[in-house]
Amino acid sequence: MPLMLELKYEYFPATWPGRIKLLELILAFFCLVCAAPAYWDTQHWFLFVVVVSFIGTIFFSLYYLCLAEPLNKLQVNWLMVEFWFTAIATFGYFTAFIAMLADFSGAEDEEYQYWIDANIAAGVFGLFNDVVYGAGAYLIYVDWKANPTGATAPPPAV
Repeated sequence: MPLMLELKYEYFPATWPGRIKLLELILAFFCLVCAAPAYWDTQHWFLFVVVVSFIGTIFFSLYYLCLAEPLNKLQVNWLMVEFWFTAIATFGYFTAFIAMLADFSGAEDEEYQYWIDANIAAGVFGLFNDVVYGAGAYLIYVDWKANPTGATAPPPAV
């Protein structure tokens, strides 16, 4: 039986959670560009958090874009899963950007100052993304508490 997917792109420009997911992906890209390649432990932790959060956000973006109908057949409360993922990503970003800024903000090196500045910029983008993930977690929490089962409401009867 072939799987038919319908693209529901209106979720991203029309809703705040969709806009926030796009912003999370954009800021994660800037974090990756500024922090890679990693040489120190703090960079490894930062890039681990960014990549895992990026992949999870791509999954939930694809879920809302085209995978909601097939994945809802699994009887999983995806809204609760998305909330806990976003909450954990928020905490991970918090620890990662603190580590990056604490490690690189006082560093000075005549030869590699551009590399240090790039890592500071990565920490600042991580701070911004932490705030965005926190806002996303709040909006998902509000949706989850409004509809604890995570199922979509049936259309109103006319």
